[in-house]
Amino acid sequence: MLCMAATTQPSVFKTWVSPDHFDEKAIMGDPPADESAEHKAEIEKMLSLQTNRTEEEAARCVSEEEVTVFAFASVLGDEFVATNYPQTSALMMEVYRQTKVVSAWGKDVWKRPRPPIADNRIKPCVKWENSYSYPSGHATRGIVWATLLAEIFPEKKDALMAKGREIGTDRSLAGMHWPSDVSAGQKLGAAVAEQLLKDPDFRLELAKVKDELAAVSNHMK
Repeated sequence: MLCMAATTQPSVFKTWVSPDHFDEKAIMGDPPADESAEHKAEIEKMLSLQTNRTEEEAARCVSEEEVTVFAFASVLGDEFVATNYPQTSALMMEVYRQTKVVSAWGKDVWKRPRPPIADNRIKPCVKWENSYSYPSGHATRGIVWATLLAEIFPEKKDALMAKGREIGTDRSLAGMHWPSDVSAGQKLGAAVAEQLLKDPDFRLELAKVKDELAAVSNHMK
């Protein structure tokens, strides 16, 4: 495995996205109300996912508990790891931090309980998270990262977006998020990615990542 050390210090990043940039209620809408038919249908969906969840799927969900952009190695190849791409790692971790602030704002607004609290028949296969459920932060980040990587690898856009969606839907499969949490997070992720890509300073940082990815890829050939 190739391991390249960083040759420069990571940039001091500015704030590209914050809750003030978004009308989250307009983007996502409200989650299903407790005792509504939609909420009851979600409970049944969660129980069905749990019953049919395979060991392989459960293992994938566990691997995504502390998900990073390098989960996309399943699309970009085994060499897509943090040690090979320090600049990519730094930028995408900053994207993670800023995106998490945006999704956390929604959690605090709606204060939706996670599925196992609402129905004790739901048994997560991943570690518990002490935060609210709507929207799913994993789903938000999955779409943001997938969209940014697709800017660099347009020929792999479909596979990247599919993986980005899977990062979100795996949270329902794992028993930690309602399907509507995931759908809301994916809508928010699309809005966050759009905002990032409109920012000239962010695009400059993304261009550096593209150069790093190209340089390492060429070195591997």
